Amino acid sequence: MSRVAVYDAFWSTAGGGEKYAGGVAEVLSRGHDVTLLAHEPVDTAWLGERLALDLSRTTVEVVDATLPLERASADFDLLVNASYRSHGRNGARHGVYVVHFPDLPGGDQAGWQRRVQGLVGPGRAPSVVEGFHEPDVIRWQQVRWTNGRGVLRHKVAFGASEVVHLWFGRFVPGGERRTITVSVDGQPAAEAVLDPPRSKVQVVEPLRVDVTVPARPGGAEIVIESESTVAHEVLGNGDRRRLGVPLVGVTSGRSLLDPLRARASLVAAEPVGTAWLDSYDLVLSNSAFTQRWVREWWGCDSEVLEPPVGLRTPGDKRQVVLSVGRFFAPGRGHAKKQLELVEAFGQLVAGGVEGWELHLVGGCSPDDRPYLEQVTAAAEGLPVVLHVDASGAEVDRLYREASIYWHATGLGEDLDADPVRAEHFGITTVEAMSAGAVPVVIAAGGQTEIVRDGVEGSTFTDLDGLVRATRALIDDPAIRSERSAAAVARAQQYGLERFGERLDGFVGSLGAG
Repeated sequence: MSRVAVYDAFWSTAGGGEKYAGGVAEVLSRGHDVTLLAHEPVDTAWLGERLALDLSRTTVEVVDATLPLERASADFDLLVNASYRSHGRNGARHGVYVVHFPDLPGGDQAGWQRRVQGLVGPGRAPSVVEGFHEPDVIRWQQVRWTNGRGVLRHKVAFGASEVVHLWFGRFVPGGERRTITVSVDGQPAAEAVLDPPRSKVQVVEPLRVDVTVPARPGGAEIVIESESTVAHEVLGNGDRRRLGVPLVGVTSGRSLLDPLRARASLVAAEPVGTAWLDSYDLVLSNSAFTQRWVREWWGCDSEVLEPPVGLRTPGDKRQVVLSVGRFFAPGRGHAKKQLELVEAFGQLVAGGVEGWELHLVGGCSPDDRPYLEQVTAAAEGLPVVLHVDASGAEVDRLYREASIYWHATGLGEDLDADPVRAEHFGITTVEAMSAGAVPVVIAAGGQTEIVRDGVEGSTFTDLDGLVRATRALIDDPAIRSERSAAAVARAQQYGLERFGERLDGFVGSLGAG
């Protein structure tokens, strides 16, 4: 039996990525000691109920979000990193990286940023040991927040010592004053007070703290300590991170460009690359669509292992059109387009469709509440029912009752320029099909790998196409029944057991089984 860690930074959202990660955990827990690596406590009974999985054999280890994954996974035989767009290196004996969809290297940088960086060049930054969150962008700064105790390692290239300049942005939650203490190799080195800005000039003028760093084999350790608070408790903004002070730059030497790099650190921020992939033995893509972009953007081979789907059982069908997916505001990830779905359903009602209802199911973060309110307002006066943060039992009931299933992620988007806005696979589409709902889905992303137009369901490219395809199914119960049976049969190839067989084969090939 091997010790296996399954990492997901977003377990509490219980979304499609977590369904994949949880499926990995359930399958591997049948023969291995499986730990869910998380950044906050996870109730495995609740999570299993939401995801229709058995996680009773797993345990949970909560690790600080600022602890590098390489260290958090070091004591395990196998790490399965199934966290969306994680760039954490594997520290276990073996590693599997799951790609829900790749990010374009350098895509995090704006064109002006790349042009300016070509002129000034990147700075020489120390390596992060622990205690720093992933970078944020605030105005012209790339910000690395500490959690109250951030640790850097700095190598002195020449000589006996070097003066290192630590630059801190003048913004903390609530505009609080923070005292900063810095030690080098365990010895006190500097103390300073970070005050909120008192003028427009100070807004862009970071606080500079100088410390002397000696030459040491492997580098010297710089520890930055300060008070810290949870951002949400001060601002009510949904940010649950514990934030200390915002480090915006680290410079050394006497380059005339260093003050520029510190005051606008985005110009010197290096783009995220793919070097961390080298620490993994195997890369898995969740669809052929994703596999294509992994090859194009990362130059990396991957194997396709579609997500495990909790297959449902058809029930007594009602005149229900169903769509399941989180309520995302436009521009945030692969939005599920609930507002457009309400518009399409309104057209059906206006066209004479009677007795049918549209049910929209999904979670909603505080940041997306305004979008949910828009959807609610648009649905007023229509037979549209919203199920926000529905339980697993409620979702299962709706799948059983639904006659038609809608999926429109990517509608109206330029998917050649920004393919991330398409559905990368489509777990909910398969779940609905397994319950006998006939899918009417957008002809984009992973949806076309699941639904064959005119066989299990219909595909569309625009809102008018969605309305026409749905009206045809509503008007012809015989075709609806025929495609419902085909959808159930098609869904069987995506069940948990088949997923488990293939996953066990991949893990066994690594010698980790």
